[in-house]
Amino acid sequence: MAKTLEFGKLKLRVISALIMAPCFIYIMYTGGVIFQTFLLLAFALSLYEWYGLSQKTDRFLFYFSMGTAYMMTAYGSFYFLREFYNLNVLLIFIGMIWFSDIGAYFTGKTLGGPKLIQKISPNKTWSGFGGALFFPAVFAVIWISVFGFHDHFQKLGLLMLLPAGFMVGLAIGCVGQVGDLLISYVKRRANVKDTGTLIPGHGGLLDRIDSMMLGAPVFLFLISVLHYVF
Repeated sequence: MAKTLEFGKLKLRVISALIMAPCFIYIMYTGGVIFQTFLLLAFALSLYEWYGLSQKTDRFLFYFSMGTAYMMTAYGSFYFLREFYNLNVLLIFIGMIWFSDIGAYFTGKTLGGPKLIQKISPNKTWSGFGGALFFPAVFAVIWISVFGFHDHFQKLGLLMLLPAGFMVGLAIGCVGQVGDLLISYVKRRANVKDTGTLIPGHGGLLDRIDSMMLGAPVFLFLISVLHYVF
């Protein structure tokens, strides 16, 4: 019975992802006013979910103010990745986050093993954490090999870009898991399972983008440093 329920939940998650992913990518591709409007709406919804979550904690003002600043930084970074750099840079970032989540889920389910931080997120394992680092690193290498990166960095050549992409993929995979754990920690304090019910099989919007929220400013910082150095 438990396996049937788990398969049903996974099926619902896959269907939701197949519907949302093309729409999301189209908005990223279009850019401009459509992209900016999408970001504003997503930010407003995220803030609404965070407000409800913060209300259920024992330190509402602290969590709400810190969360608001956190989301402003995350959404601002996401905007700059698309508008200051280019679509390819943003797609690499999104791909790394998606492959990190996929790698963590399937590696953890397949290999199991010791728990990562059971008090915060009881389903996460060290094997899943390894998958969360390895998969985005491999994705970054494959993507850069096929589609390149940003024009500014192409002069470095693949011999330098591919190892750099692999290391950045490892970093973003790690940071994404930390971002996931941060939201999970607040959910634990609020004694709730999900931040909302917007996305079938996934919960709220924050449940879906928790890895991106910390990953976006870190990725922007990393490529900005590389841009300055090279």
